[in-house]
Amino acid sequence: MAESDPLFDVEGRVFLCAGAASLLGSAVARALVERGARVALADLHASAADELAALFPKESVIDAFGLDNCDEEGVEAAVRHVHAAGGRLDGLLNAAGVYRTAPMEELALADLRASMEANFTGAFVLTRAAAGVMGEGGSILHLSSVSAQVSNPGYAAYASSKAALSHMVRVTARELAPRHIRVNAIGPAMTESPLVRSRLEEDAFLAQAVSHIPMGRLGVPGDIVAPALLLLSPGGAFITGQTIYADGGRTLV
Repeated sequence: MAESDPLFDVEGRVFLCAGAASLLGSAVARALVERGARVALADLHASAADELAALFPKESVIDAFGLDNCDEEGVEAAVRHVHAAGGRLDGLLNAAGVYRTAPMEELALADLRASMEANFTGAFVLTRAAAGVMGEGGSILHLSSVSAQVSNPGYAAYASSKAALSHMVRVTARELAPRHIRVNAIGPAMTESPLVRSRLEEDAFLAQAVSHIPMGRLGVPGDIVAPALLLLSPGGAFITGQTIYADGGRTLV
């Protein structure tokens, strides 16, 4: 276990990690566990949540289960379960989402709706449910994207859903601030992950993606771990309503 630092002290705190089996979600969940937090691991695929749980000490995992973040009743029941099993809920990490891209003329409305449902509506459902049991104090952290700020061709569905998410973060943060519940997001640059692996196998797409990042590389999971720990720990106690871009300068272009 990493040595405790008061600014980043999450020892004994309880976190619900949604989309926990995703590359970025699992990286943050692992960092929380390494620092003594207790986690509930939720993923659309229950088997993936179980496989991740098996990598952590048993005493660190409250439960692992399947969860569709767009299922309002299911989310509310899951949040109540985690709160009861853990005795508290200090934080929510939402790493769930979908990545659907296509030129506007070719974009299926089903993909547009799926993007808004998973990346925005589901985030709202999770936020409301988590805030409902937190009482006074807590931290809610969503994974957004640089796409909330930049206008890549073919990203009408994905970028619009992430822009909506980032603004929802601002509104809910203001509503929840009197209860000292913080709501933030992290916007990574394009990261080497299973979500975008098929696109990164296209040499032209990869070269173009890297060319837009001033630091000259794609993101890696470690790039978001430190800002996530900041926003989920006492060090981020006065930060709310923000989308922090860990993007190698992508949003500066």
